[in-house]
Amino acid sequence: MGDIRALASVARAMREKAGRLASSRFTIALFGAFSAGKSSFANALIGQRVLPVSPNPTTAAINKIMPPEADWPHGSVKVKMKTLDALGSDILHSLKVLGSESADLPSAIRAIGKLSPAHVTAKGKPHFTFLKAVEKGWTAAEPHLGQELRVGLDEFREYVADESKSCFVDYIELYYSNPLTEQGIVFVDTPGADSINARHTGVAFNYIKNADAILFVTYYNHAFSQADREFLLQLGRVKDSFEMDKMFFIVNAADLASSQEELDGVVKHVEDNLLTHGIRHPRIYPVSSQRALEGKLAGDAELQEQSGLPPFERDFVQFSLEELTEIAVRSGEQEVKRAANVLEQWMVEAQSDVQQRQRKAETIREAHAAAKRQLLDTSASNDERELAKEIQELLYYVKQRTSYRYGELFNLAFNPSAFREDGRDTKTLMQSAWDDLLGMIAFDLTQESLATTLRIENKMNELGRKRYAAWEEQIAGKVDAYSAGEYEPGRYVTPQLELKLEVEDVQVRWLAGFYKNAKAFFEGDGKAKLKNELEQKLIEPMNRYAAAHAELLEHAYVRQYAERFDQLRELQLSALEEHVSGLTDALEMKLDLDELQRKKEELLTLLK
Repeated sequence: MGDIRALASVARAMREKAGRLASSRFTIALFGAFSAGKSSFANALIGQRVLPVSPNPTTAAINKIMPPEADWPHGSVKVKMKTLDALGSDILHSLKVLGSESADLPSAIRAIGKLSPAHVTAKGKPHFTFLKAVEKGWTAAEPHLGQELRVGLDEFREYVADESKSCFVDYIELYYSNPLTEQGIVFVDTPGADSINARHTGVAFNYIKNADAILFVTYYNHAFSQADREFLLQLGRVKDSFEMDKMFFIVNAADLASSQEELDGVVKHVEDNLLTHGIRHPRIYPVSSQRALEGKLAGDAELQEQSGLPPFERDFVQFSLEELTEIAVRSGEQEVKRAANVLEQWMVEAQSDVQQRQRKAETIREAHAAAKRQLLDTSASNDERELAKEIQELLYYVKQRTSYRYGELFNLAFNPSAFREDGRDTKTLMQSAWDDLLGMIAFDLTQESLATTLRIENKMNELGRKRYAAWEEQIAGKVDAYSAGEYEPGRYVTPQLELKLEVEDVQVRWLAGFYKNAKAFFEGDGKAKLKNELEQKLIEPMNRYAAAHAELLEHAYVRQYAERFDQLRELQLSALEEHVSGLTDALEMKLDLDELQRKKEELLTLLK
C-alpha cells in the first residue's frame, strides 16, 4: 500500500506493528533478596549454568542475558563500568553509613584503609564489604571507569562473582543463544533489595514499570527481610496501575519441604504475606531450581516435573508469548480493516457521476480546511489544568500514607537490638537511629511518589485517548468515512526523585537527652516521648518534601503531556491530509479502480 501516497500512514502503521512483532523483545525482571537464589532460578529457566552463583554478592551489578546480535555474537559480554562520579557517590554514601565523612574521592579512598570491622553493625556490613572491595580492586579498575568493555565468558564470571571487580560495574550484558533468548526474551537479574544499590530507587522502579514480566524469587522458609517487605509494598502499590497482572512469585528450593503438607503451608504463608502488602490473588510457584537445572541438563523429564518448574513455564509461555502476542495481532487486524474500509470508500466515490464527483471534491476541500483550522485552534490548557489538579490530589495522599507508617518506621529505627549491638556511645547510637528514621521516611515518600507516577501516566493516557477520540469524531462529522487509526498509549519518562528530607532543629545532644539507659528508654517513657516529639518536628519537613515532589512531578508531566498533545494533533493532521488526498484522487479519477480492488482483496485475505 505504500505506493499509494494517500495510504502512506496506514502502510507505515502496519509495517511498524509487524516490525515490532517480528523483532519483539520481552523483558523479564528478576527481583528478590541475595539469598533467594535468583541466579539459580534464571539458570534453571535457561537450562544451562550461565549466571555464576556468587557466595556474597552484596555489590552485585545488574546482569542482563540478551539475544545475540550481529556485533555481539553468542558468548560475548558487554561490561559497562561505573563513571567516576557514580562510584564516588556510592563510596561517600557507604562511608557515611559507617560514620566516616569525606569531602572528596581521594580522601574517601584513604579513609577506607582506616576502616576496622570491629564496630560495624549488621546494617553497615554490606557497606564495609563494598568499600573493602573498592580498596582491593581500585588500581586495576580505575583506568577503565566510565568505559564499555568487551570480555568473554570466563571474565564475565569474574565480573559477576568477584567483589573487587563487580563493585565497579554499572551493568553487564551477556549475549547468549538459548531457546528463550531466541524468542526475544531478555533476562534482567537485578541487585537484591538489600544491596547497597537499593538507594538508587529509580533504577528498580524503572524495571518494575517497563518490564513485561516481574518475577519475585524468595527462598523456601526464609522470612522476608525489611528490604523485601519494602519492595513487596511497592509492588502492591503499583499492581493495579498495570493493564495486565505481570507479576509471578517463585518459592525457591521447594525440595527442602519434608512433605506436601509442609510445602502447602509455606506457600500459604507467602500468600498471606503478599496479601498484607496489598498483593491479592498472586500467582505463586514452588520450584526447586537445582532439580530443574539437573533435569534439563540430563534430559530427565521426570526430574524436571518433580522440580515444579514446568507449571510455571506453561503459565508463563501462555502469558508472554501468547496473550501479549495476541494483543499485538488484534491491533494489527484493526489497521488492516481500516485500510480495507478506506479503499472501499474510495472505490464508491470514484464510481459516482462527473458532476457529483466535482461537487463532492469541492465540499471535501472546504471540510478539510475547516477541520484543519479546528485542530490547530485547540489548546492543551484544559487538559493540563486537569492533569495538574490530579497530580496535586495524588501527592496529598502520598504524605498521608507515609504519616500512617510513622509509628512502624520509628520502631524499626529505635529498636533494642540496634542499641545492644556494640559499645558505641549514646550520641552515636541516637544519631544513627535518627539517620535511619529519616532515611526510611524519605524512602517511603519517594516510593509512594514513584508509584503515583504510574497513576499520573495513566491519567495522561486517559486525557490523550479522550482528546484523540474527540478530534476524530469532530473531523468525521465534516469529512466522510474519516478514521485516524488506533490510539497508542504514550510512553513517558519517570522524573528522578532523589530529594533529601531536611530537618534542621534535631541535634544529637537533644536526641541523647531522651536516653539515660536502655531500660529507661525502652521500658520507661523515653522512647514514647521521643516518638511524639519527633513526629511533631517532622510535620513541616514532610509537608515541604511532598510539596517539592508535587512541584517536580507537575512540571515534568505537564511538559510531557504538552508534547504528547502536539504529537497526537500531528497524527490527526497527517491522517486527515492523507484521507482527503485519497478521496480527491478518487473523485478526480487519479486512482486505478482495478488496482484498488486488488489491494482490498489482498488485505481481506490477511483477516482470514
